[in-house]
Amino acid sequence: MDRFAPTLLAIAGGGLIAAQAPINARLRLVVGSPLLAAAVSFAVGTVFLAAGVLFTSAQGGVGSLGGGPWWAYLGGFCGAVLVTATLVAAPRLGVTTTFVAVIVGQVAIAAIIDRFGLFGVAARGLTPTRIAAIGLLALSMLLLLRN
Repeated sequence: MDRFAPTLLAIAGGGLIAAQAPINARLRLVVGSPLLAAAVSFAVGTVFLAAGVLFTSAQGGVGSLGGGPWWAYLGGFCGAVLVTATLVAAPRLGVTTTFVAVIVGQVAIAAIIDRFGLFGVAARGLTPTRIAAIGLLALSMLLLLRN
């Protein structure tokens, strides 16, 4: 049962990311630029996150900023690439194909991170089951691209 809540949260987050792509693609049409649309999207997100920090105990950790490894500050860059890529791809590929491609990329890189224990996570083997799962995801992407 200890995996239920985080799994549900991840599913909800994934669903919102899927909704984010066509929403941001529409914003791109309004503002005329994929980078400006992504910047506006992140600005809105930043306002909500700043409010969350101000109204919770999260502000207590502000003094620790700058104390981590350099790569610990690249999450926003990763998110910016994801948002920009999906708002460009979704109108051309469709939301389903776009997100299957996103998931293929996520799972493939996640398997490499797990295999080598990168970024401080515990190393986990690259088993035949994991390889098969990634292969099936890639096959689903290829099938969707044929449509």
